[in-house]
Amino acid sequence: MSDNNEKTTVAAQGATDYGYVSSGNTAGNVRLIKNYALFLFPKGDSTFVAPTGVAWTPPASKKPIGYSTEDGAVLHPEPGDSTDYKAHNGDIVLSDTDPGYWTLQLAAMEGRKDVVSAYFDVDVESDGGISIKGAGLKKEWILVLVALDQQDRPFLLYGTNAKVSDRDDVSLKSSEIMNFSMTFKMLKGDKGEQFHAWGLVTEDGK
Repeated sequence: MSDNNEKTTVAAQGATDYGYVSSGNTAGNVRLIKNYALFLFPKGDSTFVAPTGVAWTPPASKKPIGYSTEDGAVLHPEPGDSTDYKAHNGDIVLSDTDPGYWTLQLAAMEGRKDVVSAYFDVDVESDGGISIKGAGLKKEWILVLVALDQQDRPFLLYGTNAKVSDRDDVSLKSSEIMNFSMTFKMLKGDKGEQFHAWGLVTEDGK
């Protein structure tokens, strides 16, 4: 009886085409970001037009932040805290999780106006000077990151509302390039969204 079952199982396996095991791997879906441009707009900037897809171009007078360090930009999820509510016998009857937030981390190397303004949380004066009265962070920004992969396929991330939440020190020494390392925390937009993104899906028939 056992031998008959084994023969039936082998026959069934032999009739099944397992080509999908290897055919499910598509190298063209793998991506490497070769270059990107990040644009910072002060919240309320009248020149800003919100992206609705990857086909977006900045205002003619708007420049990106330029070079950043070789670590590039990093999109990072920060999960919210979970709280468990227990009954009288110790059973967990409800588990509530805060939605958390996303951050965009980068180290800008060029001392452009938007970079300096975001890092020091000040308005840059007409002569390029800044006046520092503290180390707090209040200014809000709109972020648009446009990237191209190894096949020149575009990816666009639009942060509707963000604030600098963390900064590294600015190194002032001959052995290191001065850079302004910042982490932007995504805040909720008008409809609760923290950011929009287009161009992430690469498979055909999406």
